[in-house]
Amino acid sequence: MTRNAREILLLGALCALASPAFAAGWQDQVSLSGAASADVRFNVEDYRGAAPGDGYNFAMNRNDLDLRLEVTPSEKAIAVLDARLRYFGFNEATRLSETTSRDRLDPFSVQVDEAFVAVRGVPHPAIDLKIGRMVQTWGSADMFNPTDNLSSRDFSDPVDYSRKVPNQMLQVDVYPSDWLTLTAVWVPVFKPSQLPDSAPLGFGVERDAAGCLIAAPAPPLRDRADAQALADLFGAVNPCALNFGDPEVRTFGVGRGIAESQAALRAKLQLGNLDLTLSYYYGRFGFPVAYTAAAFVESSQEPGKMDVRYVAEVTYPRMQVAGLDFSYNADWLFGLGIVGEFALIFPEEIVFGLRAYQGGNRLLEMASVNVPSEPFIKATLGFDYTFTSWLYLNAMWVHGFFDEFNDVFGLHDYAVVAPELKFLKDELRLRLSSVYDLTDGSSALNPTLTWVAVPAVEVTLGAFVFGGSTRPEDPLDYASRSKFGQKAAGRSVAFFKTRVNW
Repeated sequence: MTRNAREILLLGALCALASPAFAAGWQDQVSLSGAASADVRFNVEDYRGAAPGDGYNFAMNRNDLDLRLEVTPSEKAIAVLDARLRYFGFNEATRLSETTSRDRLDPFSVQVDEAFVAVRGVPHPAIDLKIGRMVQTWGSADMFNPTDNLSSRDFSDPVDYSRKVPNQMLQVDVYPSDWLTLTAVWVPVFKPSQLPDSAPLGFGVERDAAGCLIAAPAPPLRDRADAQALADLFGAVNPCALNFGDPEVRTFGVGRGIAESQAALRAKLQLGNLDLTLSYYYGRFGFPVAYTAAAFVESSQEPGKMDVRYVAEVTYPRMQVAGLDFSYNADWLFGLGIVGEFALIFPEEIVFGLRAYQGGNRLLEMASVNVPSEPFIKATLGFDYTFTSWLYLNAMWVHGFFDEFNDVFGLHDYAVVAPELKFLKDELRLRLSSVYDLTDGSSALNPTLTWVAVPAVEVTLGAFVFGGSTRPEDPLDYASRSKFGQKAAGRSVAFFKTRVNW
């Protein structure tokens, strides 16, 4: 049985379990909810792609069917299955023989976000257990949660920052009192974040129309003299004489031993209008950090030219995180909501190594600390406030973005602002979300206009626009890359979405 056939069988079983005939025998023990959506996106620029002029075309033509099944065979137990059938909407057939396959003409996948069993009051009335495939979301702030590290981010859809990579977990909740909840989570196998399609462009080289090398990404070297020596090595050669291929980027593997497991503890206190949480995490950082690089220069079959092969490795550093977060509803200040989140991170030191060879002979060798072992802090502070029935504002200061780990790039500061206006008895919503990098001046804008056509049916028009230079200010300085301007951040798109929930 093929993988697709197994996935369709799983989805069919999910639907069958929730059918009226089946549910009639289970009365109120079965619950099915879900959503169907369509998402069409269009690239509104032609300079942020892999090659100049690549743009003004459709970037997405996707359909999703999300189904969530909950079965409660007893008062103390619940089983949950959350699955998604996704059609990508683009033909992938590149050969005539492939046009005979529906899977190539209309590719799809079935994804399972959650599949777990939870029991309450076992083995003690004050203890709950949960085991299976799930995601964890810790922290008090909206989305920017430095204390939230158990579930890596899923950035395969750059417009949706909220998704996570599911993983197998064991969770234990203990309730010593009505104001205190203790949580322990163990994750046997580490899974990294899923990156957007644009991520490899962070290592890409640029060429002009004649194929001559224009720019290559700077390695994370702290000593400018080392960066200059590397630039001089290749700068001494005519850039049109270098056949510089796109770098080959490998991930330095994480093993499957017990030492690679993740674990976390949390104590959550409810003290009136104040929710206060203390947490601890042991594991790895979910985003890759530059580890090694090697350049191999060989004679080319083309007269007067040389072939350059660049191989890089990235790794996922170990870390320990001590966290504190809170949310407070200030009734005395017109009901202002205040959130704060602080993560003290103890990182594994990462030393970046670089070598260059020509004809098998080593030309140079360098080493530089990319991630120092000194502890550092990532933080979020913010507030939300409802001014009127039609105006809401959420604003935050963020120190350290999702993928920042105090490497040579550093930790940037960000202003996040998301006002929302409602019209026509909440049937029409205008949200103007934006993130501005206070360190380098780049930005990401996400305006959306949502119309609730009928209850449970939404139609959305929107855009996701990146601002900032696509090239670093200093080609020798790894840290001078623009956070949202660099091509690796993604494409600027306009989108149209429809969604029905039940």
